[in-house]
Amino acid sequence: MIKAVPYIQTLGRETFKKFVQTPFTLDMLFPVFGDKSTQLLFEGWRGKDMMKWYKFIHDDGAVLEFYPNKFVLKKTGKDVGYELLLPSTINDFINITYQYGIELYWTSWVNENFEPKEYLHVEQIKSYFEDLLGRMGKSHELL
Repeated sequence: MIKAVPYIQTLGRETFKKFVQTPFTLDMLFPVFGDKSTQLLFEGWRGKDMMKWYKFIHDDGAVLEFYPNKFVLKKTGKDVGYELLLPSTINDFINITYQYGIELYWTSWVNENFEPKEYLHVEQIKSYFEDLLGRMGKSHELL
C-alpha cells in the first residue's frame, strides 16, 4: 500500500499539484453515489449513505462522518471526535487526516497515473526504488 502524504512533503511536481488541487468528493473514499461516483482514490474505506449524511469506516477502525456543513473525524479506538470544516480539495483532505493521525493509502490508480517520485514522501523515494530493484533481482545495480 502506498501512503498518501501532504503535497508539501513530496518533491512538488506540477502535474501532481494540479491533481491534488482538484475538488475532493466523498466517493473518492467509497462509491456512495453508485453510477455517478468518481474514481476511487483511497484504499480501505467502506461507506454508507445515512440519508442526510455519510459515514465511512476504515479497515483499521477510523471513522469519518460527513454532514452538509462539516465532517467529524474519529481516530481508531477513541470515543472523541474532531469536528472540522469540509475539505475543498484532495490535498486539504490529506492534510487534515494527516494532522489528526489518520493514515490514508492511495489505490493503484495513483501509481498508474503518476510516477512514484511525484506522490511519495521525499524521504521515501530512495528506499522505494531500492526495494523495487531488490524485488526485481537487480539490487546489484545500486552499486
